[in-house]
Amino acid sequence: MWWAMPALPAVNLTPGQKRQLLTLARNTLAKAFNSQHHSKVTQAPLDDALNRLKLGCFVTLTLEGELKGCMGCIEGDRPLSESIPTLANSSAFSDRRFLPLVESQLKALCIEISLLSEMKRIEVKNQTELQASLEGTSFGLVLKEDDKKAVFLPQVWQQLPEAKEFIEALKAKGGWDRGYWSPNMQVEIFGVTHFSEEKL
Repeated sequence: MWWAMPALPAVNLTPGQKRQLLTLARNTLAKAFNSQHHSKVTQAPLDDALNRLKLGCFVTLTLEGELKGCMGCIEGDRPLSESIPTLANSSAFSDRRFLPLVESQLKALCIEISLLSEMKRIEVKNQTELQASLEGTSFGLVLKEDDKKAVFLPQVWQQLPEAKEFIEALKAKGGWDRGYWSPNMQVEIFGVTHFSEEKL
């Protein structure tokens, strides 16, 4: 059955390639502030393999261990060289859950990038069946119905380790009642390759 199979990583990157993408995100944020120091920041070009890579991507910002912003796209319709700067700025300045980043926070900020694998559609009849399917896994999860959609990265399992809690929190994020389910609910799972400045 599908849930017995591990989620494949989105892509295998070298430590150097991961550092290039993290540097791209940090330099993007540095350039957003108009100080004399940050205006001199230059970005070395990404290697050819990264320039060609198109994957779903999330950029997550934390400050002293607390979430500061997280924005992403689940479909890789643009090269990472374009999507990462856009998402870094959105995470820093457009995540409505948090106040916009200020320059004094930049030095202490930790950046994490999550690259998404291809989405896998699964068929479940109800939430109970989905819960049973997800127990013991570490998949990312997408729920969709009509114009509503919500996404949790696999890392969210660290805060919500129980499948029922994980699913119901995702429904609340998407605007559904926690007890809601519908035959029209679409469910997708995915894996990630994620890396951060703190752990690289």
